[in-house]
Amino acid sequence: MKHIPRFYKDADLGENRQVLLSPDQTHHAANVLRLAKGNPVRVFNSRCGEWNCEIFDPKKGCVEIMSLFRKNEAEEGPIIACSLINPKRFDFFLEKATELGISEIIPIVSAYTQYREFNVQKAEQKIILACEQCGRLSVPGLNNIMKISDFLEKYSHDYQILVGDNKYYNISLFDIITNKSVFLVGPEGGFSGEEYNLFDTYKNVSKFRLGNNILKTETAAVAFASLWKSCFF
Repeated sequence: MKHIPRFYKDADLGENRQVLLSPDQTHHAANVLRLAKGNPVRVFNSRCGEWNCEIFDPKKGCVEIMSLFRKNEAEEGPIIACSLINPKRFDFFLEKATELGISEIIPIVSAYTQYREFNVQKAEQKIILACEQCGRLSVPGLNNIMKISDFLEKYSHDYQILVGDNKYYNISLFDIITNKSVFLVGPEGGFSGEEYNLFDTYKNVSKFRLGNNILKTETAAVAFASLWKSCFF
């Protein structure tokens, strides 16, 4: 087997222990991957690192931990506050943000946001699956939905809030980004005039130009994460 499947497990992992995979993970291992007793897998979390394991009972999702593969390590990424969008596109954003190392995701409701709720359980599963596939140890935090005013009040005191705006021709993201930056992504209709006025009342909110084209919400978020990674990794 060239690729060894990885499974996230929020448990105390250690040599010679047995752990049970979740029902979804068990189904994937037994029925999709068709793993049998003795096949290698890896189990991980950010506290205990990643461990070499073997399938012990495929039907029950029981795996036996054999040896440490990788110690826990710091995975520090940026925070993205993203307006809620179409569920399929929001799933795409969650997957790519996880792959690119985002540490915290904050769903935002603003004046022009069309969607006001999302399936939290499904979103968390999407994030965990992306972690399993991309090799991350840590699972990004997924916050509760916040109104944009509450988000600004909570985060602007300790972080630099970055807002993309094509009117700011002379301000490049590379000139203002720091490792304490939070990227705020608006909905399809952009931010309202009242929200832009609200931004101006916070000294830690900075506007910048992110290219020549108007980007979709999920595209802008992925572009920011990529640029942040190029600056700090």
